Amino acid sequence: MTSPQLQQLSKDIEAARQNPPCDPSLMTLMLRNGPDDLARLNKMRDIIEKEPLFDKSQIPFLSRQEYLAYSIKVHVRLLEILDEQNLSLDEFAQLYLATDIVTPLQLNYGAFIPVIVSQGTDEQQAKWLAAAARHAIIGCYAQTELSHGSNVARLQTTATFDEKTDEFVINSPDLTAAKWWIGGLGVVSTHAVLQAQLIIKGKNYGPHIFIVPIRSPIDHTPVKGVTVGDIGPKAYGGFATTDNGFALFDHVRIPRDNMLMRFAQVSADGTYTPPVHSKLSYGSMVKLRVGIVTDAGWKLARATTIATRYCTVRRQFNLNDPKQLESQVISYSSVQHRLLPLIASAYALIIAGQNLSDIFEVMTEQLAKQDASLLPEIHVTSCAFKVWGARRGSEGLEESRKAMGGHGFSIFSGVADLFATFVPANTYEGDNFVLVQQVGRALLKQVSFLASGKPLTLKSASYLESLKQGTDATYALKETITNDALLEMYGIRAARLVAELAKEAQSGRAWEDLNMECWNVSFAHAEYHLLKEMLLKVKAIEQSPEYAPLAPTLAKLAHLFGLSTLCKEGLATFLCTSTISPADSQRLQAAYRAAIADLAPGAVPLTDAFGFTDRELNSALGRADGRAYEALWEAVQKNPVNQEQGRKEFAALIQQILHRGDNLAFIKSAKL
Repeated sequence: MTSPQLQQLSKDIEAARQNPPCDPSLMTLMLRNGPDDLARLNKMRDIIEKEPLFDKSQIPFLSRQEYLAYSIKVHVRLLEILDEQNLSLDEFAQLYLATDIVTPLQLNYGAFIPVIVSQGTDEQQAKWLAAAARHAIIGCYAQTELSHGSNVARLQTTATFDEKTDEFVINSPDLTAAKWWIGGLGVVSTHAVLQAQLIIKGKNYGPHIFIVPIRSPIDHTPVKGVTVGDIGPKAYGGFATTDNGFALFDHVRIPRDNMLMRFAQVSADGTYTPPVHSKLSYGSMVKLRVGIVTDAGWKLARATTIATRYCTVRRQFNLNDPKQLESQVISYSSVQHRLLPLIASAYALIIAGQNLSDIFEVMTEQLAKQDASLLPEIHVTSCAFKVWGARRGSEGLEESRKAMGGHGFSIFSGVADLFATFVPANTYEGDNFVLVQQVGRALLKQVSFLASGKPLTLKSASYLESLKQGTDATYALKETITNDALLEMYGIRAARLVAELAKEAQSGRAWEDLNMECWNVSFAHAEYHLLKEMLLKVKAIEQSPEYAPLAPTLAKLAHLFGLSTLCKEGLATFLCTSTISPADSQRLQAAYRAAIADLAPGAVPLTDAFGFTDRELNSALGRADGRAYEALWEAVQKNPVNQEQGRKEFAALIQQILHRGDNLAFIKSAKL
């Protein structure tokens, strides 16, 4: 019979759902892009749930090599389902994501194919995409090298054109030029889209993209001249099933038309035709950066869902009456102040990420027509959002884990793996401290336009117009602190930080010495637009006959996001720019506390609204039914160490210690 204490867990989680601030299922529909998209997702979830191979309960006990092999078996089964169910490629992509098991082929879909789509000619697309679609080849994206990651312009791999044979010769001049960290390269890929310095008749035309064979699609042996392998386990055990690899090239020859030539071309006689716009080839590099923003939101959503549910059912202490039930951990102010802002941040990142993805798709269509007008805007916004999402997302995942106390450190909490697979986003697809400099440079250019009376060329920098009113006066707070007022304050703060950066740059300080100023500018730019995107979403759904009931709740989440970011991480920059006064900060802190108190009772429904299944969360502590301790017990019992064979193996080893010398006789005689 289940004890009263265990029964209380379910009672607590259900009680937390009784008075939701909005209809969680309606919010799920909005966050998941409507009923059609959600129906397709649920169809894929149903397929996954019926597949025994996709049971994740044994994964924590696998070695890295076993896990990698298992993930490939999963992908083989996915391809079988593709044929059995006659799925479209879009449905297959959703099926793959629904397994929530990363396989080494992820970069085939996420990088190899998109780069060919955006950079290849129609003929190149017809050849290579058809092969990739049927999995006759498997690809990856090889840019980073052992000694160069951030500085793409200084990559050392060369592609030298040989007019006599109409071929490019791919070569790694030394060990430091080895391609490194390339997802999908370690054990899987047969081909790579590879960044290399284009050299024609001794002249270097800079990095260009080439399709280079790595392994034979027939017997999977490395191509002559290619040394390839896996770089090994990563920090925290993250990305265990991504075969990040290395490759060295010793004068590997490829046909001339293996250079992707939608924008730049090399003719048979060695004539080089540059792209109409020098940045046209950059569009494909932005894609993964854009994806990080949404990924940050959904991973933070998962972590806060788990932590909120567990903190709701976990009870600790009751100082008022020790004879009564202990208090729910979620009721403690310290826990609310840790989790509620993270929930609001997850909503902000998801909403902003979806909008950025939509704009990116428009930009991709324009780039195909050699129109790069949207690229500067997308570049600046994606850089700022990526940096903010990677840093705040990583911090939020770890804070969610810590909010769960000791059990949060268990792999069965479901948060540890989220952190391990997300934290490298701070360095891949552009190191954060390098990207903020690009944001800083772009905004400095806009300030110079403003100073000379020219119109701004970045719509996202429109807040700089506030500089025309001066940089000294603090914002005049009214009695009621509205979301519009918060957005205005965020704009003033961002503009003044950019102005300060401009002043420091003009003073003669070296650009490399202004990195921390650029950091503050980039964060201010990101936070202004995250809040702005939330408020635009509120206005949009207010006009929606379907989603209008969600507007008040989403407005409250935006309010909490704005106040919590201002009062916590952003307070120093709001004060030092005189955007607010110390006296005003006290009023803002009071408003922040009120916003927490307003939303805290609805924490569980607000995280239910993210729409995760128990399988997706993969957490003993974050189960929808609240039965955390029973689930944790069950997970631990599956540990091979706790099985009979495991006990025997360890017993044999331990006995070598216990029975040293005459210990066995001693143990028996002493009756220990």
